[in-house]
Amino acid sequence: MAGRPARPGGTVMRADDARRAIMRAIRENLARGESSPPGPLSVVSSPPDPLSLRAGSSPPDPLSAMRRGGTTGESRSPSPEGRGGQGVRTQGSQGVRTRFTEELAAAGAQCTVVCGAAEAGRALARTLAGVHARRVVGSDAPLVQRLLHALGDGFVLEPLDRLSRDELFACDAGVTTAQWGIAETGTLVLESAREKSRLLSLVPPTHVVLLSAGCICESLGDALARVSVASHAITLITGPSRTSDIELTPVVGVHGPQTLHVLLLEEA
Repeated sequence: MAGRPARPGGTVMRADDARRAIMRAIRENLARGESSPPGPLSVVSSPPDPLSLRAGSSPPDPLSAMRRGGTTGESRSPSPEGRGGQGVRTQGSQGVRTRFTEELAAAGAQCTVVCGAAEAGRALARTLAGVHARRVVGSDAPLVQRLLHALGDGFVLEPLDRLSRDELFACDAGVTTAQWGIAETGTLVLESAREKSRLLSLVPPTHVVLLSAGCICESLGDALARVSVASHAITLITGPSRTSDIELTPVVGVHGPQTLHVLLLEEA
């Protein structure tokens, strides 16, 4: 009787029996979870502020602490820029960062490494000018707002909270931060609990992302273990928007930004 799983002992389990067994296992696991201490996903690790980390500082890794039994799993309030230095030590070695930038390029994104607020501001201005962006909208992240208001003449800063959808579509570029980067795929992770960034990462034809070099994780699993449970939405971005027709002819920018530029912020 092909297609039916066998019970231990060789008897055949019917589909209804299998379904009930699966649901029973799910309920039992959920019941155990209510009385168990929170797992790694309940630890909210705030990314460090890339422009305020002290040289040589290495924030503790909550996953390593949990393995050593050194944390209770209590959640901390998410912060767009990780105020207080409550970051994590990722596998942010030079090799992992190099792989991240290589995968970014392979996905069609551009990356500029900057050091300090002044250099980040100059790089942002060059990036926006390079794509002829005039109308620019930024997220509510304090770092983004600081850099945008330091741009000077030549740009029109649109207030996100007062923009209609039609006005947002008329913007040339959106500027956000990313909370994490994933080296193995060159992917950016944006959390809704950190800032208002979702529409900005999807609608304008150019998306500029500010990412701390200390927040690059090696794999998707490492990044998800650090994501805030308070986020209602998590956006994963790998390169500019791509699509293709039935003949598999790729087209860039149909369903999202045509250009993705990452400013990778090193410690000053």
